[in-house]
Amino acid sequence: MALTQQHIEQIRQCTLFASLTDAELNRVASHGQVVEWGAGQTIFSQGEPCHQFYLVQRGMIKLYRISVDGTEKVMDLAGPQQSFAESAMFTGKYPLHATAIEPSTVFAFDCKDFMTQMHDNVELCFRLMLSMSQHLHGMINEIDRLTLHSGTQRLAEYLLEQVPEGVMQSPCIRLLVPKLVIASRLGIQPETFSRIMARLRSDGMIEMHNDTILLKDLGALRCLAACHG
Repeated sequence: MALTQQHIEQIRQCTLFASLTDAELNRVASHGQVVEWGAGQTIFSQGEPCHQFYLVQRGMIKLYRISVDGTEKVMDLAGPQQSFAESAMFTGKYPLHATAIEPSTVFAFDCKDFMTQMHDNVELCFRLMLSMSQHLHGMINEIDRLTLHSGTQRLAEYLLEQVPEGVMQSPCIRLLVPKLVIASRLGIQPETFSRIMARLRSDGMIEMHNDTILLKDLGALRCLAACHG
C-alpha cells in the first residue's frame, strides 16, 4: 500500500527523517510502501541483498544473529517510531535476521532511490550522518551497559525503562515481548533471568502477574540499577 500524507507525518517523527525537508521526505515517501507481517514472519535473513530499510509503525521487530551452534542472540528490538536496517544500504547486505514478534506494520523504503538522493545532495548526507552518529552513540552506550553492568543491573534498568512517562510510583508495566527474548537482548541466560526476577520479587521490589509486573519500589530498583561492583 502506498504511503499517505498521514503516514508521512508519522515518518517525520522518526529521528532518522526529522532533519529532512518536505521535498526530501515526500520523495522518500513516494518510493515507500506500507507492509504488514504476522507474528513469527521473517522480514529478511542475514546475508540477503538489502533493497529496503524500514520504520516500525506498530508492533515489534526482533533483530538477531544465529551462532554456529544454533543459539539465537537478540541484538535489538525495534518498536514504533524506530527505524532498522538503514545501515545495510551502505554495505548492500543485511547483517542480521529480522522477524516480527507480533503482528506488525512497517514503512518500507527503497534503498536505491534513497542512496541516489544522498548522492545528489551533499547537505542531506551531512544531516543524515548526524542522525546516524547519534544512533551510533546510543549503541555504544548500550554496549557499555552489556559489558560493564551486571545482569541484575541490566534487568533493573530494563524494567525502569518500561515505566510510562510521568508515573512516579508503583506503576504496572506489561512485558511486550517474551521473557526469553528480553533475556537474550540483555545478554542474560534464561535461568539467570528467572533467578533475578524471583529475587526482585522476594525482596519486595516487584510483583508479577503473568506478563504484567507491578514495580512496588521504584527507589530500590533505581538504586539497584545505579550500583556498581
